Amino acid sequence: MDKVYIENDEKKTTIMLPNYGNVTLIVQDGKVIRLETSITQKLK
Repeated sequence: MDKVYIENDEKKTTIMLPNYGNVTLIVQDGKVIRLETSITQKLK
């Protein structure tokens, strides 16, 4: 699983990315103020 790292002077945030899906991050002044994750499955 992949990760996204967001760092500022005060805090380090790690976001785990899903294998399939979308991640929406709202970042303000180096802080994650909103995180939305939608996970989907691959059709075979």
